[in-house]
Parts: sequence; structure tokens; C-alpha cells
Amino acid sequence: MCAAREIGALSKAGMAAMSEGNYMNAEFMMQQAIRRAEYLGVDTYTAKLKNNFGIILNMQGKKQEAVTYFNEALTTITQTIGTENKLYRVIEANLQDARVGQA
Repeated sequence: MCAAREIGALSKAGMAAMSEGNYMNAEFMMQQAIRRAEYLGVDTYTAKLKNNFGIILNMQGKKQEAVTYFNEALTTITQTIGTENKLYRVIEANLQDARVGQA
């Protein structure tokens, strides 16, 4: 399997695990996907994965960790494709959602 498909499969499996409430498996798969995407240097895709990981963390109430991943994703998107795009707006909304419940 090529690297891009492998990363996509890990991401999809991670999000499916989250949907099933298997957060430990979801986190593991998403961390693997992020690590591989970073190794390949595909920044925009890495940002999408970090956004997904932030969602997984936020669902568990791990607000501060989620905020960290959302911020990293926003920084990458800003540097690679700017702020006038759907991905930036989605990540920004996820960041705001995570901040709402933060202590």
C-alpha cells in the first residue's frame, strides 16, 4: 500500500474508532497517521489530521490538548494555504468549541 493510502486508512480507522467510543485506539491510529504525514512533509494533510486528532481529544474532554492540536493545525494552514478557505474555518470553529468548555 502506498504511503498516502496508508495514512488515509489510518485516519479513517481512527475516526471510526472514535465513533465507536474506542478513544484509545482512535488516538493511536491518528498519532500514527500524523507521524507518517509529517515524515512525508505533506503539511496541509498533516493539519487535517491534527484537526481530526483535536476532535478525538475534545470528545473525551481533553480540552487543553485539543486546543494545542487545533492551534498547530491553524498555524500550518495559515502558512501553507492562508486563512480564506473552508479548512481554516472548520479548524477555527473546532478550536472555539474546545475553548468553550476549558477551565
